[in-house]
Amino acid sequence: MNDSSTSEDQSDDGELTELLNRVEREADGDRETIGEVLDAISNRGFGPLLLVPALLAISPLGAIPGMSVITGTVIFVISLQMLFRNDHPWIPRRLEQVSISHDSLVARIRQGRPWLRWIEYFFARRLEFLTTGPMHYVLAVSMMLLALSMFPLALVPFGVFVPGLAIAILAAGLTIHDGVLVLAGLGTGATAVIAAIAWWTWG
Repeated sequence: MNDSSTSEDQSDDGELTELLNRVEREADGDRETIGEVLDAISNRGFGPLLLVPALLAISPLGAIPGMSVITGTVIFVISLQMLFRNDHPWIPRRLEQVSISHDSLVARIRQGRPWLRWIEYFFARRLEFLTTGPMHYVLAVSMMLLALSMFPLALVPFGVFVPGLAIAILAAGLTIHDGVLVLAGLGTGATAVIAAIAWWTWG
């Protein structure tokens, strides 16, 4: 009964929420590797590939020592390949093999699902020119810079939350082709980069 009702609830999910649903369906071991999580959505484009590690970075999992460096590196590598329009993004094998407990991953997915449903309710395809063409390169470079800012900010409690949030917003905008979300992400990202520079200079 619960399974059927869950299926009915998920049948109306939008593209963002369906990404999390797919990752949860594919998670069938005691631990899931970063590579397995990315493989579950690898045919959906760069937006989803960037969204998942960004969500991990801003979740409680991001507080695990070293996790923000791992997610920042994954985001940087994927963004770099987005810059060169690599059709089949690749990440180093060592990063692919980093694992997360199944229960922690599923818990974070279920916590994030209501937020993505909220985004899907209020946002849709608008100002699509901000998600394609030359903006493709602007967004790739922006997310590379945000990923780099996560390294010094990893030393600050909850410091990676703002750049992680900015990347998540940008990735969501790319996924659903919403230029309004992209603008919001760029604004949030500018705040994160300024904070990282200030910390590095005067910290």
